[in-house]
Amino acid sequence: MNTPSPAEAREALARVRQVRLNTADSLHMPWWLWATLGAVVAVYSAAPDFGPIAQATAYIGYGVLSIAWYAAQRLSPRVSAASGVLHRSAVPWYAYLPMLLIALAVGAVLFIAGPAAHRILTDSDMPAWIRDHPFTTLALPNAVLTVAVGLLSSVVVRRMACRAAAR
Repeated sequence: MNTPSPAEAREALARVRQVRLNTADSLHMPWWLWATLGAVVAVYSAAPDFGPIAQATAYIGYGVLSIAWYAAQRLSPRVSAASGVLHRSAVPWYAYLPMLLIALAVGAVLFIAGPAAHRILTDSDMPAWIRDHPFTTLALPNAVLTVAVGLLSSVVVRRMACRAAAR
């Protein structure tokens, strides 16, 4: 067996490091994923205005989509690559902590601000279409906020992956 020289070993390790850095740097979520996320969140947010059947369907559909996406991303390197995220084998457990904290913060803001916004929108001074459909009125800002949080968390995970690859 041929043992490489120290210079060859350093060169091989430098190439591996460069490939890891290029891979981590290329983690970009595709545009269609963010557009889909915004549309799904808007439908989910507006569902209470359209009755209990539409609301139950939206909630169940959202849950099924979330579980399916998470499971597919965790189980398949191909789905992970298509969605621009690292496969579970390449992401340390603490990489998900910023996303969890951001999601909790957004949830807390929506939980606190939601009833107040609903009261304001159902006030008698509002136009009839806003009074009759307050959840639909809030759907667009909710979708935009969710996509913004998703973009932010994507940047955080990408930077963490670049830092981990640089080691």
